[in-house]
Amino acid sequence: MSGTVTVNEVQTFTYGEEFSLLDSMEEHQIRVNYSCRGGYCGSCKVKLTAGKVKWVQDSLVPLEDDEILVCCCVPDGSIKLAI
Repeated sequence: MSGTVTVNEVQTFTYGEEFSLLDSMEEHQIRVNYSCRGGYCGSCKVKLTAGKVKWVQDSLVPLEDDEILVCCCVPDGSIKLAI
């Protein structure tokens, strides 16, 4: 799945085929908090302001409807995030 990812309306990159959105953000040198990489801690929680994601692993922390864990999902087309 590929798509354009826009972060805070200022940084844009193309998601490739990395395991997670977190991996892709790191590859593009976009700083995001994280700790466990497995959906346990919630440190990588961000707001999904536009678009959809596919979950590659389940989140184990409660999330609002507009929140995602970047360690647990990949873009389903183009998306916008607010960190």
